[in-house]
Amino acid sequence: MIAVNKPPRDSFKQRHHVAAFSVLEHFAQGLVHHARDHGGVLTEEQILKAVDGLRDQENLFDGAWSVLESDMESIKAREKAAVRHDPFGRLLVSRFEYLLEGGEAGDLEHGALSRSILQPFFKVIRMMVGMDMLQEIDGEIHAIIEAHADEDDELRDPTEYWDHLAKEPAVALRINLVFARMALHFKDYEHRKKWLMQLVNDNLPSGSGNWTFTETHCILMLHALFRDVRKTLAVPEHSAELVAKLGSENVATLRTVVKAIDNDYAALKKAG
Repeated sequence: MIAVNKPPRDSFKQRHHVAAFSVLEHFAQGLVHHARDHGGVLTEEQILKAVDGLRDQENLFDGAWSVLESDMESIKAREKAAVRHDPFGRLLVSRFEYLLEGGEAGDLEHGALSRSILQPFFKVIRMMVGMDMLQEIDGEIHAIIEAHADEDDELRDPTEYWDHLAKEPAVALRINLVFARMALHFKDYEHRKKWLMQLVNDNLPSGSGNWTFTETHCILMLHALFRDVRKTLAVPEHSAELVAKLGSENVATLRTVVKAIDNDYAALKKAG
C-alpha cells in the first residue's frame, strides 16, 4: 500500500514518508533477528519483547526526528507570525492585516482581530492548501525576490517593500492561487464557516485572554482573504486563466462561495 501511494519526490510528505519508513525498516530487521533466533517463528509475547527492546534504542529514531524537528521549527516560526523575515507568510497576512488590532481596525473592544489569530490562521492555511503547495510557492516567491533585486535594492528586504512585492504579477498570481484553493473548501459555506470559527478558537495560543473569534470576525476576515479571487472572477480573461488552472467546475464553486461571503458581508454592514 505504501508503494502504491508513494508521495512525489522531495516533497514534505516524501521526507516524512522516508523518515517514518526508516524506523519501520529498523523495526522489521529487529523482528527478523528475533525470528531467526527462534526457528523462524515468533509468538505474540516475543513480538512484544522485541518492541520493548527497540524502545530502548533511542538512536533508532534520530534520523526520523531530525526531519520532523526541522519541519516543525519551520512551522512554528510561521505560526508565531515571524512574518517580518518571511515574505510568503507576510503576503498571506497582508490580505487581512488591516483588521488586526493596532491598525485601522483599532482595538479589540471595537471589533479588531487579535494578533493571536495568526497561529491558527497558518494552521488553517496548511490544512486547506497543503504543505507541499505552500513550500513550492514559498520557494518560488523567494526566487522571484532574488531575481528582481540587486544587493542594494530595498526589495531584498521585503519588510520595507510589501506593496511593490505584492503587485509583482508573478507573486500576485501565486498568492491568489493559494486563496482560490482555500476558498474551494467553503463549498458548504455555513458548515465550513462554523468549522473555521471552532478551529480558530480551539487553537488560540495561551495568553490570548478572553478574546473569541466571532462570526462577525469570520465574515470580515473571509471577505478580506478572498478579495483578489473576487476581482479575478469579475474579469473574463482572468477568470479564464483560473479555469485553466482549476477547472470550470471549481471556478463555478468559487463564484458560489464568493457570493455567499458577499451576502454575509452585506447583511453585516446593513445591520451595523
